[in-house]
Amino acid sequence: MNESGDNKNITKKTLRNPSIELLRILMMMQIIFLHISDYGDYTDVAKELGGHTELAYWTIWLMCRCPVYVFVIIMGYFLSTSTSGFNIKRILKCYLPMYFYSVAIPVIYGLVRPGVVTVDQYIKAFIPFLSRTWYFMTLYLLVLILSPYLNRMVQGLDRKHFLLLIGICFCLFSVWQPISMLEPFEGLVGIKKILATQGGKSLYDFIYMYLLGAYLRKYHLFRSHDNTSDDSIWSKPILYFLGFLLLGLINVFLVYTYPDVGIEDVIGYNDNPLVVLQCVCIFRTFERLDLTKFGTAGRVINYISAGNLGIYMLHEHPLIRNLIWEEIFRTDKISFYSEGDYLFKFLLIIVVVYFSCWCIDWLRRMAAGAISKIFEK
Repeated sequence: MNESGDNKNITKKTLRNPSIELLRILMMMQIIFLHISDYGDYTDVAKELGGHTELAYWTIWLMCRCPVYVFVIIMGYFLSTSTSGFNIKRILKCYLPMYFYSVAIPVIYGLVRPGVVTVDQYIKAFIPFLSRTWYFMTLYLLVLILSPYLNRMVQGLDRKHFLLLIGICFCLFSVWQPISMLEPFEGLVGIKKILATQGGKSLYDFIYMYLLGAYLRKYHLFRSHDNTSDDSIWSKPILYFLGFLLLGLINVFLVYTYPDVGIEDVIGYNDNPLVVLQCVCIFRTFERLDLTKFGTAGRVINYISAGNLGIYMLHEHPLIRNLIWEEIFRTDKISFYSEGDYLFKFLLIIVVVYFSCWCIDWLRRMAAGAISKIFEK
């Protein structure tokens, strides 16, 4: 989940801002945590144990609802300034690693464990975009394909009309949809055959976030970037970080205060209005940080962040996903939580999964670079 773009009007320094790259790294680690919750059964176990274990779960989980949307916001933030048209090189740069992992993983897995990979899985491996091997990658590529046309619209909007467009999207996807799923309003307010966003995992939502990222790049919330001085309160990272924490705690409060209206499901959707505001806050937190002055540390952050795309595809491939969460890391047992240090264990698991996948992707990138040099000759 790391696009660089090729707009000549954007400097390399802007494209590889270590503050934003650090945000990407943290968001990928949050994604791994969310997968511990879903595939490692942390969600089910925490609810079964209740008490402080459940409270810790809701607090941490609701602070980790932003990563998918943040990646798309970053995409819109950088690509929306591009004036180039349909860019097949940019699309292939994203699609080729996707195709490589889609084919390589089942082939290698099938060689190591004969008979485990089915014929259907082999066939799907050769059409990852259509077979939805990774829902995020398919949607990401679709937005990438549409981005030149979205950019033309963005470039033609002034602040007032752009803000109005974001407001309309917010009402459609972050207000109308969640309300329709709460018991007091279910049956009175409906989205069937109108908005099928699947909890914020639809093309609608990705375009919505792309436009939000474009707006943040062009106007920085409610004021022009040119009119926002470094001394303004709106430029302080701590302000946005505190806003992020407060919104997350409000979500926790809602879960415990209104347990009987179906809010547990709605509160966890990507397009929950409070989560969308959290995305804006956490993005602005890192956007306003300046890590370029740290020199070597910034370059290390940029280097590590370059592997995010591969990390996602590796650990979220169905075959590898089952291997990680059903065989290597068994976090679905009550005994795993009995010693009280399970949160530390989670952190270790996240780091191990992240850097193990990063190393594998590093080998792929080195091999791809070597092969491209051979063909260039």
